[in-house]
Parts: sequence; structure tokens; C-alpha cells
Amino acid sequence: MTNVIPFVARACPHPRAAPLGVDDPIVTARTTASVVADLVRLVAEIKELGGRGLPLPYEAREIERTVQTLLDAISAIEHATEVLTQGGERALF
Repeated sequence: MTNVIPFVARACPHPRAAPLGVDDPIVTARTTASVVADLVRLVAEIKELGGRGLPLPYEAREIERTVQTLLDAISAIEHATEVLTQGGERALF
């Protein structure tokens, strides 16, 4: 089973108007910074969860699988952060 969601590019002759504030670079930068901060906080929470899961009384294989899944989630969040920050560049605002 996979949890990958395919995105399909669609040609749209009448694109929808951008949501209010999206054209404003300051609003965009602040919103991006807020989302990135939430993602960084989420990574810290996932790391803490992984540490709490290690001593649980389950089979070592299941614990290893669980921790690996959490590490994969961290990798995905780190990738999303890089995309939002355009490769880790710091946005000035």
C-alpha cells in the first residue's frame, strides 16, 4: 500500500483568482514563516515521540519499523520545509 497522492497538472482556461493577500509579498512571507515554524515544531515532537516509543514492550522489529516510519515522516517534513524556504534560503521581511 502506498500513501503517495499523485498530482495531475490540468490546463485551465480560466484560472481562479488568488486568495486575498497572496499577491502581497509580506503576507506571503509571514504565512510561509509561520508554516515553517509549525513544521520545525512538528519535527521536534516526532523526534520526542520516537524516543518515547523505544522502551515500549513490543517486538524489536515492530519498534524499529515504527521508529523508521517516524524518521520517514521527519524527512518528508524537512523536504516540505526546503520547498517552502526555496532551498533553505532565509526570507527577509
